[in-house]
Amino acid sequence: MTFEPLLPFDDEVRLKADTTQASGVRLHPDRPLADADARRHATNPAENIVLEASAGTGKTQVLVERYVNLLLAGVDPENILAITFTRKAAAEMRQRILERLREASHSQIDAGRWRDLRERLGDIAISTIDAFCLSLIREFPLEADVDPGFDLADETEIPRLVDEALDAALRIGRHLAQHDDDVAMVFVQLGERRLRTGLAALVGRRLVARDVLRDFLDFGPRDLTSAVACRRAAEKLRDVLLSVPGGIRTFLEDGPLDHPQFAMLAVDLARLCEDEGVGVGSEWGRSGVRWGSDPSKSLNQAAFRMLVDRIRAYFLTQDGKPRKATGFGQAEFKKHHCRSEAAWKGHRDAVESIAPEIMNAVKGFRRDLNVILSRGVWRLFNIAVAQYVRTLESHAVLDFSEVLSCAVELLRQMDEFSRSRYKLEARYHHVLVDEFQDTSRVRGRAAAVDLRGRRSQAVHLRLPRRRGSGAERRRRVHRDAAP
Repeated sequence: MTFEPLLPFDDEVRLKADTTQASGVRLHPDRPLADADARRHATNPAENIVLEASAGTGKTQVLVERYVNLLLAGVDPENILAITFTRKAAAEMRQRILERLREASHSQIDAGRWRDLRERLGDIAISTIDAFCLSLIREFPLEADVDPGFDLADETEIPRLVDEALDAALRIGRHLAQHDDDVAMVFVQLGERRLRTGLAALVGRRLVARDVLRDFLDFGPRDLTSAVACRRAAEKLRDVLLSVPGGIRTFLEDGPLDHPQFAMLAVDLARLCEDEGVGVGSEWGRSGVRWGSDPSKSLNQAAFRMLVDRIRAYFLTQDGKPRKATGFGQAEFKKHHCRSEAAWKGHRDAVESIAPEIMNAVKGFRRDLNVILSRGVWRLFNIAVAQYVRTLESHAVLDFSEVLSCAVELLRQMDEFSRSRYKLEARYHHVLVDEFQDTSRVRGRAAAVDLRGRRSQAVHLRLPRRRGSGAERRRRVHRDAAP
């Protein structure tokens, strides 16, 4: 069954108790709501519900009413698993449940039932997903394949454990770089200090980083190599240089050749165009970087990447935009570095004419390098994670990321552990999850796996958007969280 509302909420609508509903506590607005039937379904303990709605439409209040209805129906608090995603939200929800129960005690609960509930108020617990996962691992350590005596790693201890793992990971990475071009490029492009800092950040956010890196790898071409990227960039840059007004020879001769930095760049630009038979002449000398005529060769790739950086610095501004003819004011190149003032003006005009295409070629090259770097980073990331998990195991500790990962895997494998599954199902007859759309992908998976079987039978309801909340802001359940 689905419900499509006819009218949006007004901001002033408030949800109150209705003493006339047979199924227990009912939401009672100041005036009739178009979605009253949907709310009755949502608070009915006999229904499995997935509720989607915008912010401020009362999703949490519906969950509170549903929890109270369960208690009024005689369900023991220990048989209700209620989950939200921050400790603050959990405390607020518990307080709202207690207040709602006290309100209902005046008219909706008989004296005997209220005495029972009042004695059990301490058993009403709202858990965070992290706390729930930790309790699972502590209860079923063998099924989760962790040391039964594990401790939770202290926040001050984690950096030391990460450093210990990265020492081993980088040793493995340096050895791998000797025969893996992608990994070698990561070391060359980032340097070990930056690489170590980046890997430490990725390990700390590994549950999210793994999916992000995998998505990026899936987006890029799998057969792209450093040699192909360099050759493709060289061809694009050569084509752009050969299209410069007046020809490449005039462009170089009109440039600031009396400045050593441009003099070396001119040599390399001339060599870059030599394969096309352009007669730039041998008088340019041999003082430039000797990267060779074929930048795709492994010995020339590092030098070619340096050349691209120098080309970028000359034709583009510091923020990566095409340089204008008037954009040399702050640069170190001046008219007295050229053979004449007219030559300097013509050179600057030529720079402005081809700078946009130079920018596109440089961006394309960097984009290709990022694809290659991401493959190397992916390999080093997996090595670092494996070493970190091994380090945690050697110290008999877990961090919260590992707790979440182990809990998700445990819940997925519950079919293999029938006794443990029966124990959980016998304990939790009802599962309530608040703010499901706001959680991380892995936390969402933990909740989704725990809800499987219930979600397949659920009725999907949508509460209408509140006025002023902005179009298309309806929050949705993580689609990728399904087990």
